[in-house]
Amino acid sequence: MERVGERRFVLLVGAVIAVVALDPQHRRAFLSCEGNNVLIVFDLDAHKAIAHLPMAKGADVVMFDPGLGRIYVACSSGAISVFQMDDPTHFRKLQDVPVEPKIHGGQMMHPFFAREYISRRRSGS
Repeated sequence: MERVGERRFVLLVGAVIAVVALDPQHRRAFLSCEGNNVLIVFDLDAHKAIAHLPMAKGADVVMFDPGLGRIYVACSSGAISVFQMDDPTHFRKLQDVPVEPKIHGGQMMHPFFAREYISRRRSGS
């Protein structure tokens, strides 16, 4: 079966795309890669990667907050990698925030309040 409009691009040799988030306003895709633990920023108009940023191991969820221009990658290794979009062509890593290993990133952040919500076990429980 032929796929209409399908295009393929080499983003990073040996990379397996795990999860994706989009910035529709600036036409950017944020692609987390398993195996090499890299966040790729992809320009959807130019059809090319414009940034490769190191992240914590085991990407589970990628979220983009357009209000703050931040990208959050929840990783099963016990960190949330946080990146800043300074403008649509410049990105930088802010930090890896330590969390419980194997945290479920779908509940990690509420973009409307720009707060991070991280579940942690109490010590001794």
